[in-house]
Amino acid sequence: VSAMLSGVLIKALGVYALMGIFFNVFGFNIQLSWVFMILGLLSIFGGGLLALRQDDLKRLLAYSSISQMGFIILGLGCWNYWGILGALFHLLNHSSFKSLLFLNSGAVEYSVGTRKLDKMGGLSKVMPVTGATSTIASLSISGIPPFNGFWSKLFIIIGLVQADHFVLAVLAILASVLTLAYYLRMQRNTFFGKLKKELEKIKEAPLSMCFSMIVLAVVCVGLGIFFYPVMKIILEPAVEVLQEGIKYSSLILGG
Repeated sequence: VSAMLSGVLIKALGVYALMGIFFNVFGFNIQLSWVFMILGLLSIFGGGLLALRQDDLKRLLAYSSISQMGFIILGLGCWNYWGILGALFHLLNHSSFKSLLFLNSGAVEYSVGTRKLDKMGGLSKVMPVTGATSTIASLSISGIPPFNGFWSKLFIIIGLVQADHFVLAVLAILASVLTLAYYLRMQRNTFFGKLKKELEKIKEAPLSMCFSMIVLAVVCVGLGIFFYPVMKIILEPAVEVLQEGIKYSSLILGG
């Protein structure tokens, strides 16, 4: 449930409402564009820095969600093809890798009985499926190729460069490094290192949970490898709809 709420429902509905209001009602506006980009950067770095300090696994993921929503808002603020494309792709990707990360954290809490990172370590030895899929999700959300998050973040950065926001593009790259930093910390404290003696009898999560994690991990890899057909078949039509909304609202408001 927490995976669906964090990864799909709440974020997707919120961003959809945001896009519908601003693209279809207000149209293109340079001041509004800057508001989007500034809010996006504040969310990215604010959520990322808070995530870096967390010792609670699910709280870390929650702050990470704030940061990733910032990337989407930043892309929308570009008001160009690549920025919007990257924002929509990142929204789609977020539903896969963040749902997977919440499933991973649920599996860990189910098996270990805690969400505290300092009470874990070496869990990949006794929970190999959870550990492997969590690594895939962490690399995906950090924007490491060839996983799906790489392409959506790259498209957003291209959108920023195309809009002549070179400083913001550099900040977006640094933000991805920050994301990688706190997920590497999470991986090290949770799944790698020496297995604590009190955790030696821990068992892998139930088969149903493992199956769901494997499916989402395959989605993360698949969206990364087959990004081009996804872009052409799913994302480009959505971008065209949003851009038509901009043209329509500009015509109405301008008239």
